[in-house]
Amino acid sequence: MNLRRRSGDVWGSGRGGIPWVPDDERTSTMRRALAGLWVIMALPVLLVAMTVLSPPARVPTHWSGDLPDGFTDGPGFTAVVLSATVLCVIAAAGTSVLQRVVPALWGRWLLTAVAGVAWGAVLLYALTLWRVQVVGADQVRQWWALLAVAGALAAAVVAHRVHGTRRPAQAELDEQIPERARVRPVRGRGVRPVQPWTTQVASTTLRVIGWGLVVVFTAVLVLLVVRSETWSLILVVLLAGVLPGVLALAWSRITVSVDADGLRVRSAVLPVPLSRVPARQVAGVHVQELDPMAWGGIGLRALPDRTAYIVGPGLTGIVVHKRDGRRFALQVTEGDEAARTGARTLLQAAGQRLGEGSSS
Repeated sequence: MNLRRRSGDVWGSGRGGIPWVPDDERTSTMRRALAGLWVIMALPVLLVAMTVLSPPARVPTHWSGDLPDGFTDGPGFTAVVLSATVLCVIAAAGTSVLQRVVPALWGRWLLTAVAGVAWGAVLLYALTLWRVQVVGADQVRQWWALLAVAGALAAAVVAHRVHGTRRPAQAELDEQIPERARVRPVRGRGVRPVQPWTTQVASTTLRVIGWGLVVVFTAVLVLLVVRSETWSLILVVLLAGVLPGVLALAWSRITVSVDADGLRVRSAVLPVPLSRVPARQVAGVHVQELDPMAWGGIGLRALPDRTAYIVGPGLTGIVVHKRDGRRFALQVTEGDEAARTGARTLLQAAGQRLGEGSSS
């Protein structure tokens, strides 16, 4: 890839005065535009469906058991579906155009979300009205609506994959990483066995949030079961409340380990892996005091360019610079020396892995 010098946020001009951008940025722009177009396509498809399937007098909206017991009028149902789709299309268009305003990671997840909602609305309209025409409003089963949910998830996955992520150039990474923290290739006599390093970190904030969600939504689930609500509503409550509570509990106490393969984070509460940074993806590692205000607060925090596990103020942590441009930070409660030992171990593992790749 041919790179030219960049000054500020303005790229030098190429032939004919056309602004020049590197190939990876041009590809990223194109992929975000395609992901936005995928969302926008939901609107014309919905308009075609509306001409083929005219709204009936009644549309089922709530089920008790297998058969519906709640209905709305067809024009009202159509208006809600159309409004949701139009709002998603507007959001997708804005996200695709305002690439300098909306960060790449946020843009990817925003387009993923609106793609799921827009195409889910289209599928909900088409499937529901088709079944109403075939069997009548009183005989439409609730699992037809769940098919729309499955289709919405598939549409969201398509948008997420089409958008992709932009991999920064090495020069951009070097600007973000302190010189002493950069991974250097290690070969020959410098190669030595990597001594594994492990530590445990716990977050009271995540533990309180986790138990709170689990207790509250478990009580709601019991109430729904007693009232004989539909299993689809029970499933929604389970996914929306209990599952996030379990995830928060899993992150409330973690085990961080570093070996020749990279950094791993496992839950010390549940026997599940939570995160992993392979050694080949590490561009730099350094130790610093992690201010909760700079990393999004206490607990597990995800921001556009970084993810952090913060326990409290005044604690030292390991900051891992990944080759995709993101940072992953973990506070270490055992102290500064333990954090530096973990950072040196990860630098050694990443350097030896980089040396293997460059020598081949």
